[in-house]
Amino acid sequence: MKVAFLMGNRLSAWHTRMYEPLLGLGVDLKALTYRPLRFPLDQVRIPYEIIPNRAETRTLGKRIREGIENRLVGTPVNEDPADLVARLEGFDLIHSWELFSADTEAALEAKKRWGTPVLVTVWDNLPFHREEDPVFAKRKQRARKEVDRFLVYTHDSRKTLIEEGVESTRIQLIPPSVDLEAFSPATSPPKNPVILGVGRMVPEKGFEDLIEAVGFLLKDRTRESLTLRLLGAGPNEEAVDRLAETRGLGEQYERVPVLDYSELPEFLRQGTVLVLGSKPTPEWKEQFGMILIEAMACGVVVIGAKSGAIPEIIGGAGLVYEPGAFDELAECLRQVLDRDAFRESLTAKGLEQCRNRFDRVSNAKQVLSLYESLVR
Repeated sequence: MKVAFLMGNRLSAWHTRMYEPLLGLGVDLKALTYRPLRFPLDQVRIPYEIIPNRAETRTLGKRIREGIENRLVGTPVNEDPADLVARLEGFDLIHSWELFSADTEAALEAKKRWGTPVLVTVWDNLPFHREEDPVFAKRKQRARKEVDRFLVYTHDSRKTLIEEGVESTRIQLIPPSVDLEAFSPATSPPKNPVILGVGRMVPEKGFEDLIEAVGFLLKDRTRESLTLRLLGAGPNEEAVDRLAETRGLGEQYERVPVLDYSELPEFLRQGTVLVLGSKPTPEWKEQFGMILIEAMACGVVVIGAKSGAIPEIIGGAGLVYEPGAFDELAECLRQVLDRDAFRESLTAKGLEQCRNRFDRVSNAKQVLSLYESLVR
Protein backbone atom coordinates (compact mmCIF):
# COMPACT_ATOMS: atom_id res chain seq x y z
CA MET A 1 0.00 0.00 0.00
CA LYS A 2 1.53 3.31 -1.13
CA VAL A 3 0.47 6.26 1.02
CA ALA A 4 1.29 9.92 0.42
CA PHE A 5 1.62 11.73 3.76
CA LEU A 6 1.01 15.47 3.64
CA MET A 7 1.58 17.90 6.51
CA GLY A 8 2.42 21.05 4.58
CA ASN A 9 5.69 22.55 5.81
CA ARG A 10 4.98 21.31 9.36
CA LEU A 11 6.52 17.85 9.04
CA SER A 12 8.28 17.02 12.31
CA ALA A 13 9.69 14.18 14.37
CA TRP A 14 7.02 14.42 17.08
CA HIS A 15 4.12 14.51 14.62
CA THR A 16 5.32 11.43 12.74
CA ARG A 17 6.34 9.12 15.60
CA MET A 18 2.96 7.36 15.57
CA TYR A 19 3.31 6.57 11.88
CA GLU A 20 6.79 5.03 12.00
CA PRO A 21 5.56 1.51 12.93
CA LEU A 22 3.49 1.49 9.71
CA LEU A 23 6.74 1.07 7.76
CA GLY A 24 7.07 -2.41 9.26
CA LEU A 25 3.42 -3.27 8.65
CA GLY A 26 3.46 -3.24 4.87
CA VAL A 27 2.81 0.47 4.32
CA ASP A 28 5.00 2.31 1.80
CA LEU A 29 4.66 5.72 3.45
CA LYS A 30 6.19 8.84 1.92
CA ALA A 31 5.86 12.41 3.17
CA LEU A 32 5.90 15.36 0.78
CA THR A 33 6.89 18.66 2.35
CA TYR A 34 8.14 22.07 1.21
CA ARG A 35 9.92 25.20 2.36
CA PRO A 36 9.95 27.26 4.49
CA LEU A 37 10.25 24.32 6.87
CA ARG A 38 8.72 24.98 10.29
CA PHE A 39 10.70 22.25 12.07
CA PRO A 40 14.03 20.42 11.59
CA LEU A 41 13.78 17.17 9.65
CA ASP A 42 16.94 15.44 10.86
CA GLN A 43 14.99 13.08 13.13
CA VAL A 44 12.00 12.41 10.90
CA ARG A 45 12.21 8.66 10.34
CA ILE A 46 9.61 8.20 7.65
CA PRO A 47 10.77 8.72 4.04
CA TYR A 48 10.19 12.27 2.83
CA GLU A 49 10.83 14.52 -0.15
CA ILE A 50 11.18 18.31 -0.11
CA ILE A 51 9.37 19.62 -3.18
CA PRO A 52 9.62 23.17 -4.56
CA ASN A 53 7.04 25.72 -3.51
CA ARG A 54 5.51 28.10 -6.03
CA ALA A 55 7.78 30.96 -5.02
CA GLU A 56 10.86 28.84 -5.74
CA THR A 57 9.64 28.03 -9.27
CA ARG A 58 9.18 31.70 -10.21
CA THR A 59 11.67 33.50 -12.40
CA LEU A 60 14.14 35.67 -10.52
CA GLY A 61 12.46 38.85 -11.76
CA LYS A 62 9.03 37.76 -10.60
CA ARG A 63 10.39 36.68 -7.22
CA ILE A 64 11.98 40.11 -6.74
CA ARG A 65 8.74 41.83 -7.76
CA GLU A 66 6.69 39.66 -5.37
CA GLY A 67 9.12 40.45 -2.56
CA ILE A 68 8.81 44.20 -3.17
CA GLU A 69 5.00 43.98 -3.27
CA ASN A 70 5.05 41.99 -0.04
CA ARG A 71 7.19 44.64 1.68
CA LEU A 72 5.23 47.62 0.36
CA VAL A 73 1.58 46.56 0.47
CA GLY A 74 1.60 43.19 2.24
CA THR A 75 0.77 41.07 -0.83
CA PRO A 76 1.48 37.48 0.31
CA VAL A 77 4.20 35.46 -1.41
CA ASN A 78 2.69 32.19 -2.64
CA GLU A 79 4.53 29.41 -0.82
CA ASP A 80 2.07 26.63 -1.68
CA PRO A 81 3.68 23.48 -3.12
CA ALA A 82 4.29 23.48 -6.87
CA ASP A 83 2.91 20.62 -9.00
CA LEU A 84 1.76 18.69 -5.94
CA VAL A 85 -1.22 17.17 -7.76
CA ALA A 86 1.01 15.57 -10.40
CA ARG A 87 3.29 14.19 -7.68
CA LEU A 88 0.34 12.40 -6.07
CA GLU A 89 -0.22 10.10 -9.05
CA GLY A 90 0.38 6.43 -8.32
CA PHE A 91 -0.45 6.43 -4.61
CA ASP A 92 -3.15 4.16 -3.19
CA LEU A 93 -4.14 6.65 -0.49
CA ILE A 94 -3.48 10.31 0.25
CA HIS A 95 -3.30 11.26 3.92
CA SER A 96 -3.48 15.05 4.21
CA TRP A 97 -4.01 17.57 7.00
CA GLU A 98 -6.72 20.12 7.82
CA LEU A 99 -9.63 21.04 5.58
CA PHE A 100 -8.29 24.52 4.79
CA SER A 101 -4.82 23.48 3.59
CA ALA A 102 -3.51 23.73 0.04
CA ASP A 103 -2.37 20.12 0.47
CA THR A 104 -5.95 18.92 0.96
CA GLU A 105 -7.07 20.92 -2.06
CA ALA A 106 -4.36 19.19 -4.12
CA ALA A 107 -5.32 15.80 -2.68
CA LEU A 108 -8.92 16.28 -3.79
CA GLU A 109 -7.75 17.25 -7.27
CA ALA A 110 -5.75 14.01 -7.35
CA LYS A 111 -8.86 12.12 -6.26
CA LYS A 112 -10.79 13.77 -9.09
CA ARG A 113 -8.17 12.65 -11.64
CA TRP A 114 -7.33 9.16 -10.43
CA GLY A 115 -9.96 8.22 -7.86
CA THR A 116 -7.42 8.08 -5.02
CA PRO A 117 -9.16 8.04 -1.62
CA VAL A 118 -8.36 10.96 0.68
CA LEU A 119 -7.99 10.89 4.47
CA VAL A 120 -7.58 14.20 6.31
CA THR A 121 -6.23 14.66 9.83
CA VAL A 122 -7.93 17.47 11.74
CA TRP A 123 -6.31 19.17 14.73
CA ASP A 124 -8.48 22.27 14.50
CA ASN A 125 -10.99 22.57 17.34
CA LEU A 126 -12.64 25.91 16.53
CA PRO A 127 -15.84 25.50 14.46
CA PHE A 128 -15.74 27.38 11.12
CA HIS A 129 -12.22 28.55 11.88
CA ARG A 130 -10.60 30.70 9.15
CA GLU A 131 -13.77 30.82 7.09
CA GLU A 132 -13.71 34.62 7.10
CA ASP A 133 -11.07 34.13 4.39
CA PRO A 134 -12.91 33.20 1.15
CA VAL A 135 -10.04 30.98 -0.05
CA PHE A 136 -10.07 28.92 3.14
CA ALA A 137 -13.88 28.89 3.25
CA LYS A 138 -14.03 27.45 -0.27
CA ARG A 139 -11.41 24.81 0.50
CA LYS A 140 -13.18 23.73 3.68
CA GLN A 141 -16.57 23.56 1.99
CA ARG A 142 -15.17 21.29 -0.71
CA ALA A 143 -13.31 19.11 1.79
CA ARG A 144 -16.43 18.56 3.89
CA LYS A 145 -18.16 17.18 0.80
CA GLU A 146 -15.39 15.20 -0.90
CA VAL A 147 -12.95 13.85 1.73
CA ASP A 148 -13.51 10.12 2.29
CA ARG A 149 -12.63 10.03 5.99
CA PHE A 150 -11.44 12.35 8.73
CA LEU A 151 -8.95 11.35 11.41
CA VAL A 152 -9.18 13.37 14.63
CA TYR A 153 -6.98 13.25 17.71
CA THR A 154 -9.51 14.56 20.25
CA HIS A 155 -13.24 14.64 20.96
CA ASP A 156 -12.93 18.43 20.71
CA SER A 157 -11.97 18.17 17.03
CA ARG A 158 -14.67 15.58 16.41
CA LYS A 159 -17.33 17.94 17.78
CA THR A 160 -15.96 20.73 15.60
CA LEU A 161 -16.34 18.67 12.43
CA ILE A 162 -19.87 17.60 13.35
CA GLU A 163 -20.83 21.21 14.06
CA GLU A 164 -19.51 22.09 10.61
CA GLY A 165 -21.79 19.48 9.04
CA VAL A 166 -19.57 16.40 8.67
CA GLU A 167 -21.36 13.10 9.35
CA SER A 168 -20.07 11.30 12.44
CA THR A 169 -19.70 8.09 10.40
CA ARG A 170 -16.89 9.75 8.41
CA ILE A 171 -14.87 10.62 11.52
CA GLN A 172 -12.49 8.31 13.38
CA LEU A 173 -10.68 9.22 16.59
CA ILE A 174 -7.17 7.84 17.09
CA PRO A 175 -5.05 9.94 19.47
CA PRO A 176 -1.41 10.77 18.78
CA SER A 177 0.97 8.56 20.64
CA VAL A 178 4.38 8.33 22.20
CA ASP A 179 7.32 5.97 21.81
CA LEU A 180 7.21 4.24 25.19
CA GLU A 181 10.71 2.87 24.72
CA ALA A 182 12.27 6.30 24.23
CA PHE A 183 10.02 8.12 26.70
CA SER A 184 10.26 6.10 29.91
CA PRO A 185 10.58 6.92 33.63
CA ALA A 186 13.85 7.68 35.37
CA THR A 187 15.31 4.92 37.52
CA SER A 188 14.89 7.23 40.53
CA PRO A 189 13.04 10.53 41.06
CA PRO A 190 14.99 13.82 41.13
CA LYS A 191 16.61 14.57 44.49
CA ASN A 192 15.11 18.07 44.63
CA PRO A 193 11.75 19.19 43.18
CA VAL A 194 11.86 20.47 39.60
CA ILE A 195 8.93 22.16 37.84
CA LEU A 196 9.07 21.96 34.04
CA GLY A 197 7.51 24.02 31.29
CA VAL A 198 8.02 23.28 27.59
CA GLY A 199 6.88 25.19 24.52
CA ARG A 200 7.25 28.18 22.25
CA MET A 201 7.69 31.43 24.15
CA VAL A 202 4.48 33.21 23.18
CA PRO A 203 1.87 34.80 25.50
CA GLU A 204 -0.79 32.16 24.82
CA LYS A 205 1.43 29.40 26.25
CA GLY A 206 1.08 30.91 29.73
CA PHE A 207 4.69 30.89 30.90
CA GLU A 208 4.18 34.16 32.78
CA ASP A 209 1.42 32.52 34.84
CA LEU A 210 3.76 29.65 35.68
CA ILE A 211 6.43 32.09 36.87
CA GLU A 212 3.88 33.98 38.97
CA ALA A 213 2.74 30.71 40.55
CA VAL A 214 6.30 29.62 41.33
CA GLY A 215 7.10 33.07 42.71
CA PHE A 216 4.10 32.66 44.99
CA LEU A 217 5.42 29.27 46.18
CA LEU A 218 8.90 30.65 46.84
CA LYS A 219 7.54 33.04 49.45
CA ASP A 220 7.73 29.91 51.60
CA ARG A 221 11.38 29.89 52.69
CA THR A 222 11.39 26.09 52.98
CA ARG A 223 11.33 25.78 49.18
CA GLU A 224 14.92 26.85 48.59
CA SER A 225 15.67 23.59 46.76
CA LEU A 226 12.89 24.12 44.19
CA THR A 227 13.84 24.79 40.55
CA LEU A 228 11.74 26.05 37.65
CA ARG A 229 13.23 24.80 34.38
CA LEU A 230 11.81 25.95 31.04
CA LEU A 231 12.55 24.65 27.56
CA GLY A 232 11.71 26.92 24.66
CA ALA A 233 12.41 30.09 22.73
CA GLY A 234 10.33 32.64 20.88
CA PRO A 235 9.26 36.27 20.67
CA ASN A 236 8.27 36.43 24.35
CA GLU A 237 11.43 34.87 25.80
CA GLU A 238 12.99 38.11 27.08
CA ALA A 239 9.76 39.11 28.82
CA VAL A 240 9.59 35.66 30.45
CA ASP A 241 13.20 35.89 31.65
CA ARG A 242 12.66 39.42 33.01
CA LEU A 243 9.57 38.36 34.92
CA ALA A 244 11.48 35.49 36.52
CA GLU A 245 14.11 37.99 37.64
CA THR A 246 11.51 40.48 38.88
CA ARG A 247 9.76 37.81 40.93
CA GLY A 248 13.02 36.89 42.61
CA LEU A 249 13.49 33.39 41.21
CA GLY A 250 17.22 34.01 40.76
CA GLU A 251 19.23 30.80 40.51
CA GLN A 252 16.05 28.78 40.99
CA TYR A 253 15.10 29.64 37.40
CA GLU A 254 16.63 28.11 34.27
CA ARG A 255 15.65 28.33 30.60
CA VAL A 256 17.06 26.11 27.86
CA PRO A 257 16.33 27.70 24.45
CA VAL A 258 16.41 24.52 22.37
CA LEU A 259 17.15 20.81 22.60
CA ASP A 260 17.44 18.08 20.02
CA TYR A 261 14.25 16.00 20.10
CA SER A 262 16.30 12.93 21.06
CA GLU A 263 17.33 14.80 24.23
CA LEU A 264 13.77 15.57 25.32
CA PRO A 265 13.16 12.31 27.27
CA GLU A 266 16.19 12.95 29.49
CA PHE A 267 15.11 16.56 30.04
CA LEU A 268 11.67 15.37 31.14
CA ARG A 269 13.06 12.68 33.46
CA GLN A 270 14.71 15.44 35.49
CA GLY A 271 11.30 16.87 36.40
CA THR A 272 8.85 16.30 39.22
CA VAL A 273 5.89 18.01 37.57
CA LEU A 274 5.25 19.61 34.17
CA VAL A 275 2.86 22.51 33.58
CA LEU A 276 1.16 23.32 30.26
CA GLY A 277 -0.47 26.67 30.94
CA SER A 278 -2.03 27.41 27.55
CA LYS A 279 -4.52 30.27 27.42
CA PRO A 280 -7.25 30.29 24.75
CA THR A 281 -7.54 33.19 22.32
CA PRO A 282 -10.29 33.98 19.77
CA GLU A 283 -8.11 32.28 17.12
CA TRP A 284 -6.64 29.35 19.06
CA LYS A 285 -7.02 26.94 21.92
CA GLU A 286 -4.77 23.99 22.73
CA GLN A 287 -5.34 21.30 20.12
CA PHE A 288 -3.62 18.44 21.94
CA GLY A 289 -0.42 19.10 23.88
CA MET A 290 2.04 16.36 22.87
CA ILE A 291 4.33 17.33 25.74
CA LEU A 292 1.67 16.10 28.18
CA ILE A 293 1.81 12.49 27.02
CA GLU A 294 5.60 12.61 26.63
CA ALA A 295 5.91 13.82 30.23
CA MET A 296 3.45 11.23 31.57
CA ALA A 297 5.39 8.49 29.79
CA CYS A 298 8.52 9.69 31.63
CA GLY A 299 6.77 9.41 35.00
CA VAL A 300 6.29 13.16 35.40
CA VAL A 301 3.03 14.48 36.90
CA VAL A 302 1.20 16.91 34.61
CA ILE A 303 -0.83 20.03 35.38
CA GLY A 304 -2.66 21.89 32.63
CA ALA A 305 -4.89 24.87 32.04
CA LYS A 306 -8.46 24.23 30.90
CA SER A 307 -7.75 25.17 27.30
CA GLY A 308 -9.04 23.10 24.40
CA ALA A 309 -8.07 19.43 24.61
CA ILE A 310 -5.85 19.65 27.71
CA PRO A 311 -8.43 18.31 30.22
CA GLU A 312 -9.29 15.46 27.82
CA ILE A 313 -5.65 14.44 27.44
CA ILE A 314 -4.81 14.67 31.15
CA GLY A 315 -7.94 12.80 32.21
CA GLY A 316 -7.59 11.60 35.80
CA ALA A 317 -3.79 11.47 35.63
CA GLY A 318 -3.13 15.09 36.61
CA LEU A 319 -4.65 18.38 37.69
CA VAL A 320 -6.26 21.23 35.74
CA TYR A 321 -6.90 24.88 36.55
CA GLU A 322 -8.57 27.91 34.99
CA PRO A 323 -6.35 29.58 32.37
CA GLY A 324 -4.53 32.58 33.79
CA ALA A 325 -5.39 31.75 37.41
CA PHE A 326 -1.83 31.52 38.73
CA ASP A 327 -3.04 31.37 42.34
CA GLU A 328 -5.00 28.24 41.45
CA LEU A 329 -1.95 26.87 39.64
CA ALA A 330 0.17 27.52 42.73
CA GLU A 331 -2.26 25.46 44.80
CA CYS A 332 -2.11 22.60 42.26
CA LEU A 333 1.70 22.68 42.48
CA ARG A 334 1.53 22.61 46.28
CA GLN A 335 -0.63 19.50 46.20
CA VAL A 336 1.76 17.68 43.88
CA LEU A 337 4.97 18.77 45.61
CA ASP A 338 3.85 18.35 49.23
CA ARG A 339 1.79 15.15 49.10
CA ASP A 340 4.07 12.25 48.23
CA ALA A 341 1.39 9.55 48.04
CA PHE A 342 -0.86 11.75 45.90
CA ARG A 343 2.01 12.54 43.54
CA GLU A 344 2.94 8.88 43.22
CA SER A 345 -0.67 7.94 42.45
CA LEU A 346 -0.81 10.52 39.65
CA THR A 347 2.48 9.23 38.25
CA ALA A 348 1.09 5.69 38.16
CA LYS A 349 -2.13 6.86 36.49
CA GLY A 350 -0.15 8.76 33.86
CA LEU A 351 1.94 5.72 32.99
CA GLU A 352 -1.15 3.53 32.78
CA GLN A 353 -2.89 6.09 30.57
CA CYS A 354 0.08 6.13 28.19
CA ARG A 355 0.04 2.34 27.93
CA ASN A 356 -3.72 2.20 27.35
CA ARG A 357 -4.34 5.28 25.16
CA PHE A 358 -1.09 6.66 23.80
CA ASP A 359 1.12 3.70 22.86
CA ARG A 360 2.33 4.33 19.32
CA VAL A 361 2.50 0.64 18.37
CA SER A 362 -1.13 0.04 19.33
CA ASN A 363 -2.34 3.28 17.75
CA ALA A 364 -0.37 2.66 14.54
CA LYS A 365 -2.28 -0.60 14.13
CA GLN A 366 -5.53 1.37 14.39
CA VAL A 367 -4.26 3.72 11.68
CA LEU A 368 -3.39 0.71 9.51
CA SER A 369 -6.95 -0.61 9.87
CA LEU A 370 -8.25 2.81 8.85
CA TYR A 371 -5.96 2.87 5.81
CA GLU A 372 -7.06 -0.63 4.79
CA SER A 373 -10.74 0.32 5.05
CA LEU A 374 -10.14 3.11 2.53
CA VAL A 375 -8.00 1.12 0.08
CA ARG A 376 -10.13 -1.64 -1.37
